[in-house]
Amino acid sequence: MAAAREMRGFTLVELLVALAIFGLVVGVASYGFSLFSRHWDGRSGQFGRTQGQYLRLNLVTAALEDTLPWAVRNEAGKPGFYFLGRDEGLTLVTGSPVFSPGSAAVIRLFREPDGAGRWKLVYEEAPLNGVLLREANQVLPFAHRMVVLDGLPKPVFRYFGWESLERRLAADETADPGLTPRWFEEYDGLARGQHPQRIAFALGETEAVFFVPARADAALRRTVAVE
Repeated sequence: MAAAREMRGFTLVELLVALAIFGLVVGVASYGFSLFSRHWDGRSGQFGRTQGQYLRLNLVTAALEDTLPWAVRNEAGKPGFYFLGRDEGLTLVTGSPVFSPGSAAVIRLFREPDGAGRWKLVYEEAPLNGVLLREANQVLPFAHRMVVLDGLPKPVFRYFGWESLERRLAADETADPGLTPRWFEEYDGLARGQHPQRIAFALGETEAVFFVPARADAALRRTVAVE
């Protein structure tokens, strides 16, 4: 018969060493989890912020690309289109506003300093529900405001189109290759009697170009007939 195996337990020293090692492992694991958690929270917040900016920019792009040829008159009664573009921003009528879908609205998109040497891209909207927009200088209730992007280098807007309605009509009639549209830092649809064909938005060396619908042509013919 085999002899009974000798049994022995842990000494106090061995138990203390094991507890010390276990505590060290738990401490390192807790510290690592804390670092991971902070890193994940930061990445998660950054992802959410980027996603929000992307969605807002998509909504604004849709509004720009659904520009409407809204005919108005100036103080002297001369007809033209409700569009005003300068290097700091623009004002127009869109059929796809952000806050009042399904109806037309006047929107403003412009740069605004953030007080820290950077710039914000700001969107404002005045719904035209129940509002009859006939005059170019008409006061409108801009009830909605949204910061589209922030922390930007200075944004600059440009506009591609015809210098004047007369030059465009002359180009249509004579096919003169010297009569062509070009880029402007300012574009007044009321004074020029037409919309620009493109809107450019520049951030430093990066520039995005939005195409304005050509649906203003029919309204342009009517405007010429009225004049």
